Amino acid sequence: MKRQPLAFADWSGAEYAAMASCLLRGRVHQGPNTTLLAQRLAQLYAPSGVHLTNYGHHAIEIALGLFKRQRPERTEVIVPAYICPSVVSAVSACGLRVRSVDVQDDLNMGPADVQAALGPDTLAVIAPHMYGCPARIGEIEALCDAAQVFLIDDAAQVVGVRQDGRLLGTFGDMGVISFAQSKTIVTGIRGSGGVLLVNRPAWTAEASRVCTELPPASGRLGALADFLWNHVGHVHTGHSGYYLGRVMSALGAVPSTPSAATQISHLEAGIALAQLDRLDALLGEKVRIAQAYHQALQRHPRLRFPQFAPGRFLARVMLLLPEGADMATFRREVLARGVETRLGYAAQVGAGEHAPQAESFARRLVGVPCRAGMGQADVDAICAVLDTALQGV
Repeated sequence: MKRQPLAFADWSGAEYAAMASCLLRGRVHQGPNTTLLAQRLAQLYAPSGVHLTNYGHHAIEIALGLFKRQRPERTEVIVPAYICPSVVSAVSACGLRVRSVDVQDDLNMGPADVQAALGPDTLAVIAPHMYGCPARIGEIEALCDAAQVFLIDDAAQVVGVRQDGRLLGTFGDMGVISFAQSKTIVTGIRGSGGVLLVNRPAWTAEASRVCTELPPASGRLGALADFLWNHVGHVHTGHSGYYLGRVMSALGAVPSTPSAATQISHLEAGIALAQLDRLDALLGEKVRIAQAYHQALQRHPRLRFPQFAPGRFLARVMLLLPEGADMATFRREVLARGVETRLGYAAQVGAGEHAPQAESFARRLVGVPCRAGMGQADVDAICAVLDTALQGV
């Protein structure tokens, strides 16, 4: 069969044109696109306030820092045990303690699990919509309000999707969006953009003060080159970026990775604007591909698609292997047949904590290609390869 690669971004000519315009004008880090993007997002997410940064996890750190100042005696943050590790790192960076709770079949925390974890030390709850699948965020918001606990609506992976008439990201005290690879809006990697949504007026002044003090972006050309070579163009460049990185490391010439919080760059804001112009198409294509997988999997019952629902946007298609399947062997067999895959997140479970569902998902979930333009025949062929590979593992 033909090769079926992963995709980390759905870019059209508009995104490349926006990038080229910035480069040709010599305006990479500072320029009007940042203001234009903030205005565009403010219109979309009104009445929530919008503040742009370089990473989604820095938006989380800003929110937690504000919460700590108001309730310094509280030190615990509730997160799902199946979550991006950068969220856990953000909590730790703020000097706070993570309390992990198990997830449901849709990979999200359920309200009952949140309720059971709330306690006198709980400062905040971070509630992601895993891979774009909506959590029961309205119920979680009500629980947090009743317990006087702050809530971060972590919509890092999803833009423009509503639940109960409200955009994901606008529930609770603060919301978060990310523009990193494999999200809804993708501008690159390593500091390519994030958003802090201020959902309650009580936080407006403090959040504005902190975010306006962020320094301008820097060092973005290296990150852009990395993204284009190793992610967008990886079908053609293969592992050359990895080997080049090792050579550069041996020569002491590794480019610095921006880690401190900054503003988003003019370049990446321009790419985000181009993506927002195509938002309906981006969402619709992911819905179509998820439906194609659901249809194909009717013939392969050993593979499960736990997050699927008709009409649901999903940033990634994550399939669940049978219990006991050897993931490493499975992925090697699948790759040998031309299908690229990726692992899910590791379970984030602390000492004395138990999250059997999250731990099982972490062992068994595998991400499969969901590129724009894939047809039902592509998806059928991929699922047939996956099922065949399962026979040997």
